[in-house]
Amino acid sequence: MAYWEDVRVEPDFAAYRARDRVGGRYARYHPDRLMDLGGRTEIDAAAASTLVDATSAVYALGQRLRERHLPLLSYTLLRSESIASSWIEGLRETPRNVMAAGLEDVGTSSVSASVLRNMTAMTDAVEALRTGAWDHSAVHAVHHALLPRSAENCYRRDQVFIGGSSPLTAQFVPPPYGEVDGYMDDLLRYANESADPPVLKAAILHAQFETIHPYDDGNGRIGRALFHGVLARAGAVDSGVVPLSMALREDKDGYVAALTAFRHGSQSAQATVDANSRLVTFLMNAVLDAVGIAQDVIRDVEGVLERWAPHLARYRVDSSIHRIVALAIEQPVLTAGYVMERLRVTRPTAMTNIAELVRAGILQRAGGRFRRQEVFQATDVLRVMEDYLPGVQTVSLPALPSTPAGRSYGGPRCGRLLPRKGVPCTLPLGHAGSCRDTAG
Repeated sequence: MAYWEDVRVEPDFAAYRARDRVGGRYARYHPDRLMDLGGRTEIDAAAASTLVDATSAVYALGQRLRERHLPLLSYTLLRSESIASSWIEGLRETPRNVMAAGLEDVGTSSVSASVLRNMTAMTDAVEALRTGAWDHSAVHAVHHALLPRSAENCYRRDQVFIGGSSPLTAQFVPPPYGEVDGYMDDLLRYANESADPPVLKAAILHAQFETIHPYDDGNGRIGRALFHGVLARAGAVDSGVVPLSMALREDKDGYVAALTAFRHGSQSAQATVDANSRLVTFLMNAVLDAVGIAQDVIRDVEGVLERWAPHLARYRVDSSIHRIVALAIEQPVLTAGYVMERLRVTRPTAMTNIAELVRAGILQRAGGRFRRQEVFQATDVLRVMEDYLPGVQTVSLPALPSTPAGRSYGGPRCGRLLPRKGVPCTLPLGHAGSCRDTAG
């Protein structure tokens, strides 16, 4: 059964810091082993009702994402979730700067690079954990993607703590490092063998991982990635993710309180039920909020694609313009060098096509820190991502033009609907010939 261990720290009179010379006591937590409880999570009726609502919402979202499979939608959900997960850990950067970190010819900050690694780790985790049984190497791979310099393909070898400057002043002290391997064996058995419903399993596995705290760093982000891995393997959401971190970010105190309640120290079975129920109730409500956010993202992404459609309809289906648009959806901050490398085209071809998309309003020249460089951005894509982050928006460029720009400069365009093609006319305003009015 779970218990709190009273740990005494002997004074170290040779230490430089006063708190180390004094010594003291702290409480270290040893959680239940999930499979010792039969691999089934007991919760009360109220928590079970919330679980049913959250499960229905998750599967409905997963079905909608499958029916409306859009690369921009999947990318946006994954990217926004990864950035929000980093925000929870105090790594705060704008979507534009994070996406720019993927360009070799553009300078970036260490925070941008760290958040980008979290994005990569999240994406890799969802893909790697989608099928088959989970093992230690799969978890280590997620850790390595997140922290490639510090990852050693093993769990921590020291006592860690959360909050404070030492275990004596910490908010929470997880189990000693000598027990981590055993706890992770149990966690993986639960992931592979438990009969708990997938959404419940994702919540319990996430909370247990955070409680074990098996690594020196990156536990919160890895734990949330594992949450998405459970849902992907169950087939609940296999295109994009449920943006849980975007919901948790709005109530970090409640999130910490729910995890704290999960770490009970009583020997009674009822205490375990109460602890599980409080955690599950909080996380399921967060899941319901996350599904609502995802629905808003779907609406915004569909709006972007609708605004782009008449501008892209002017180009042949085999035009390289469409390839660059697909690249901008994947990487909404790009340079001519990046386009040349990814699409295997010459610099004149890359710049000509980028200029076409700039005139159409789909790409814009990036300003701010990138104003001295030839960096371009898909502002509409970045704006969708920024809409779900707190703080002042950093993308403030003009909205997409209402009518497609022509291939040559020189005054306003006609904009009336062409009778046969059904797209706006791009000839100069007042040109000879007949165009059907869009209202007619």
